Amino acid sequence: MKKKTAIIVSAAGLVLVLGTVGITYAVTEMGDDTLTGNILERASNAALAEVGPGTVTTAERNDDGGSAYDLSVRLDNGGEVDVELNESFDVVWVGDFDNDDDGSYVPSASAAPSATATTAPTASTAEQAAAEQASAEAAALAAVGSGRVTEFDRSDDANHLYEVEVTRDNGQDVDVELAASFVVLTLDNVRQ
Repeated sequence: MKKKTAIIVSAAGLVLVLGTVGITYAVTEMGDDTLTGNILERASNAALAEVGPGTVTTAERNDDGGSAYDLSVRLDNGGEVDVELNESFDVVWVGDFDNDDDGSYVPSASAAPSATATTAPTASTAEQAAAEQASAEAAALAAVGSGRVTEFDRSDDANHLYEVEVTRDNGQDVDVELAASFVVLTLDNVRQ
């Protein structure tokens, strides 16, 4: 009888130790970039004030140099939108990080905890994204001198926020990288 009790107690202790290790590992895997406390509250309030009623689904410190904080918001109308803030919690960008080149909406796995479909961003968000794209394209065309824009992407690289490809009249492609303020940083990988 004592041997059976000792085995059960030992097994329970092992489960407790393994559970603690699992929780510690899970918390460590969250990383230091997840916003918490007062910073989370201020960032969430700023994002929701900009995009309207909803729920912040992710909030992280940005390490790519484009902004200070990145938040994903599930709007009360069912749409999802991403918001970037600077260190002062001012909104610097609203859009969709996962919008692919053909304009169709691709929900983020981390921002969509259920399998339910999400709707496209609101019209004001789409208008803002279009204005942002137009500004980046205009700056790229001005830097190249002539041609037409053949590609536009929002970059995930740390050293620039926008990538615009301009095809000159002679068929030559010129890649232009721009900062968040639409300042041209490089032309064909040559720093300006």
